[in-house]
Amino acid sequence: MTLKKLSVEHFNQSYQLAQYAFRFADDQQHRNGFYQLMKHSTIYGAFYKQQLASQVIATPLKVQLFHQVFDMAGIGLVSSDPSFRGQGNIDQLMQQMLEDCYQNGVTLSYLDPFSYPFYRKYGYELTFERICYDLESSKWPDSAKAAGYVYRMNWEDAKDGVKQIDQQSDKHKYGGLLCEDWWYDYKFKEKTNVYFALYYNQQDQPEGYLIYKIESGKFICIRWLNLTVEAYKGLNRYIFSHKDSTERITFEKGYDRNEGFFIHDKPVAQAIVRPEMMARIVDVQTFLQKYPLKNLKESFAITVENDPYAPWNEGTFELKKMNSYKFKKLLQPHYRN
Repeated sequence: MTLKKLSVEHFNQSYQLAQYAFRFADDQQHRNGFYQLMKHSTIYGAFYKQQLASQVIATPLKVQLFHQVFDMAGIGLVSSDPSFRGQGNIDQLMQQMLEDCYQNGVTLSYLDPFSYPFYRKYGYELTFERICYDLESSKWPDSAKAAGYVYRMNWEDAKDGVKQIDQQSDKHKYGGLLCEDWWYDYKFKEKTNVYFALYYNQQDQPEGYLIYKIESGKFICIRWLNLTVEAYKGLNRYIFSHKDSTERITFEKGYDRNEGFFIHDKPVAQAIVRPEMMARIVDVQTFLQKYPLKNLKESFAITVENDPYAPWNEGTFELKKMNSYKFKKLLQPHYRN
C-alpha cells in the first residue's frame, strides 16, 4: 500500500468509495457537497497500485470549550473497499492524520463513530450524548401564542439570521462547533428538501430558528435553537401547527440535561438518550495550557502512560494550586520529532 494525501484530481475515486461505503444517494446534490467538503479538508488515502483502497477525511474546524477556542479535526467518511479491509490501512491513515494534527497545532479531534470500540483504540472516547423525541403529531405539546412571529424562507434569506442566532447562543460554548461560512453552505445551501423558519420578536430581530424537513409523513426537526422563551414558544407552536398534515414529529439534539420541554403543562413523557460523538485530545500539553483551570482547589498530576497513536502525550503533567493557574510538564514523552 502507498499512503498519500488526495487532491481534487482524485475526486471521483474518493467520492465513489465514500458513496459505496455509506450508501448515500449518488446525485448532483451529494457530488457538489462532497466536492465542497473535499476543498476544505485533508483526505488521507491508501492506494493499492492506482486503486484507492481506504480513506480518512479530516476537516479543520474550531470549537469553543468554556470560553476558549480550540482547533479541532473533524473525522468523517472513514471508508475502505471491501477487497482491502483488515489490512491495517485505517490504522496507518489515522496515525498519520493524528501526527499531522499535532505538528499543525490541532488540539482536539471529533468523530461520529460507526463503532465505539473501533475508534476507542485510536484514543477517542464517548463525549457527547443525544436526546431523541419521536411521537405522534397529535401528542406534540402546544405552546401559548408568542409575542413575535415565525416566517418560513429559503436558505439565502435565512442564513444571516441563523448565523446571528448561533453567534449569540451559549449552546456551542461547551465543546460545540463554531461554524464558518463554507460549513453553513455545505450543510444547507443545496438541500432542496430542507425548510428554514425564523422567529422574530416585536422589534423584527431574529431570536430563534428551526431547520426541518418533511418526509414520509414525518416532521423531522434537524436543528432548533432559541435565544428567548418567546422564541421557543413561537417555534414550538409552528411545529405543532403541522399536527394535522403529518403523522409523527421527531426531534434530536445534543443532550445537556436541561430540556425545554419541561416548561410545558404536559411535558413530553418519553425520550431516548443515546450515545453520539466521540472525541480525543490530540495534544495533552497544549490542551492543559489553554483549558481554564485557574480556580484549582488542590494541586494534582496527570500521567498518560500509553498513547500509541499519539506518543508525544506520554508523560506526567503537574497542575499546581497557586494564585494563578500554573502548568508544568514533569516528564518528557518518549516521542521525538
